[in-house]
Amino acid sequence: MLHSKSFVKKTKRGKVLKVVREHYLRDDIHSGSFLDPGCPDASRILSADVARYLVLDTNIVLHQIDLLEHPDVQDAIVASTVVDEVKARNVSVYQRLRKLVANKAKRFYVFSNEYHRETYVGKGEAGE
Repeated sequence: MLHSKSFVKKTKRGKVLKVVREHYLRDDIHSGSFLDPGCPDASRILSADVARYLVLDTNIVLHQIDLLEHPDVQDAIVASTVVDEVKARNVSVYQRLRKLVANKAKRFYVFSNEYHRETYVGKGEAGE
């Protein structure tokens, strides 16, 4: 599915330009969980024997990164927009988050919510 936005803008020299921004939305991005029946085995990172998964937001990552690094905290889903926002706000916390995601024993999964059809919310739309 293609989501596009077009607008007209005026350059410094007075010329009028039409700008089109396209955002491709996909259905084949999976959650990384064994509970997702459409998820291929290679993409299943999260554990099958847990009752709940942690879904982290920007404030939790920025203010509770020490807790997230504890060995008992596992099986978390981090949205790609959260990763981008953490990178913009605090680079040292971003690097620590990337280490958590890279650690196979922690089982942190980055979900590409900006490109998934069912989770995409455009700028200026309701809910943002």
